[in-house]
Amino acid sequence: MTRLSHTVHSSLNDSSATAGARSAPHGGRDRSWVLFADLLLIVGVLVGLQAAQAAPRADTTVSSPQKYWIFLEERPRHPSSPAEARWTRPVAPSYLKPLRDVGVEPQVQSRWFHAVSARLPAALHDTVASLPFVRTTRPVARLHPADASSPAHPMPPSPSGPATRLEGVVEYGAARGPLSRINALAPIGRGLDGHGVRVGFLDAHFNRLRHPAFAQLRATNRLGGLRNFTAGRQGGNHGAGVMSVAVGYDSGTLVGPAYGATVFGATTEFTQFERNVEEDNFVAGLEWLHRQGVDVVNVSIGYTTFDDGERSYSPDELDGDTALTTRAVDRAAQLGVTVVVSAGNSGCENPDACWFYVNTPADADSAIAVGAIAPDSSLAPFSARGPTADGRRKPDVLVQGRKVAAAWDGDRYARVEGTSFASPQVTGVVAQMLQVNPSLGPMQVRRLLRQSASQAHTPDTSRGWGIVNADAAIRAAEWQARRSPPSALRVSAPYRRVASSALVVPVTAPARTAALRVSLVTPTGRRVHHVERVGHPGPNRIALDIGNLPPGLYRYEVRTDTGHRTVGRVTITD
Repeated sequence: MTRLSHTVHSSLNDSSATAGARSAPHGGRDRSWVLFADLLLIVGVLVGLQAAQAAPRADTTVSSPQKYWIFLEERPRHPSSPAEARWTRPVAPSYLKPLRDVGVEPQVQSRWFHAVSARLPAALHDTVASLPFVRTTRPVARLHPADASSPAHPMPPSPSGPATRLEGVVEYGAARGPLSRINALAPIGRGLDGHGVRVGFLDAHFNRLRHPAFAQLRATNRLGGLRNFTAGRQGGNHGAGVMSVAVGYDSGTLVGPAYGATVFGATTEFTQFERNVEEDNFVAGLEWLHRQGVDVVNVSIGYTTFDDGERSYSPDELDGDTALTTRAVDRAAQLGVTVVVSAGNSGCENPDACWFYVNTPADADSAIAVGAIAPDSSLAPFSARGPTADGRRKPDVLVQGRKVAAAWDGDRYARVEGTSFASPQVTGVVAQMLQVNPSLGPMQVRRLLRQSASQAHTPDTSRGWGIVNADAAIRAAEWQARRSPPSALRVSAPYRRVASSALVVPVTAPARTAALRVSLVTPTGRRVHHVERVGHPGPNRIALDIGNLPPGLYRYEVRTDTGHRTVGRVTITD
């Protein structure tokens, strides 16, 4: 496989940023949000975005009306209805009709904030604001992604090329360095790969995940879905590159911690030009990922400066409660979704010389904000610092953000840098934590990551709680699951390990379990495989080598040394 060097110029969190940089709009149009009391209806997609091959040109269009959020009053609810149920219901039709009757054309509808976004001329805005069910209006911020350029260096083929790869042995290639720096090799070696966990990504173009790093994902039907929330076609490598760091698998070249997870991608950024995007794309994408049932979302995008004349946020407003992107991250966490966010590439030595601080949505109260270190574990100079405007420590944790292996152009790989490529490493670790303990909530996940990091007892506003210790965080998650074992034996659906002949039988054992026995039996009753392993109360994963078994239907039987037993069926394919 040929791998070439490439230089990338991106407007996402993929390298150190220049403070205050702005790009001129290219045919962009303003939008507004109309927000209802409990849910934010986000309307509209970026208008005027150019096709992938188009060149930027001066804006000669007539300015269109400002876009607003329209927040609506709370809908009637039953006293026993939890807030979460209201947040996930569509915007009330009884509010949409009168809005349309006065001339409002909703573009994006947000369930979470019970709101819509729409373009409103001044006179129409006054009419809408006076409606009895409209709580408030607010201009839709046009966000300028942290200006950056990410050097992508060629990555030569691994010395352990295809001819020397061993069956069932994970060969990490260039991913070994970053993974070893956060003690992430041991969990992968134990067979933890995020299986059964749904991982979402908010980013730019994913190139339909046609890169070889995603071949196993596609072959095993673990691509849950991709959706584009922007207008126009686009190219670029940022989205696919970020995703590959977390879930990619190409033995001998690149391995992500969650290479066995199910994956969803929402394109909310347009990377053809360094232009502003609108926050309703972000909220719409995050809400969609929640509706797909994702457990953890990676956000390798962030915003600092905004267009002159637009609704802008000052550093003092990055307080975890003001920006709509930030509030959306908090709402996702309230609904049980863990959100991992790149801290941003706006760091430097002196806050007077750059933006310096973490950007939105890394300032969210519930986000896991990830900064970057160099291969020698020193803080990467571009990694954004804290505190937030309201005095909270950020970032939360650090991982390597320089010389990170990622999928890139065509079927090539490159070494890239930026907090964009730091956060997906943590996202992969979170997927492993949820694999061993699905009951963990977002705040529990963050607490375990913080408590097991390198400076857990002396956190600060540059390095947060320190460098991630993946193995310690995952073992802590597993230990918590074992504290409350079920009363009966439970067995989840067995699955084939990626690129391996092993069949994994996930077993959740009751209290006092010390041994587990697993057998495979043919339909005629002949036992063809049997193993006995040390068992523990709570989660266990029993791997069976089925390389010599012919394809077909088998019955499995699991027994504990305490007398519990369960049976099921599994189909083995080539």
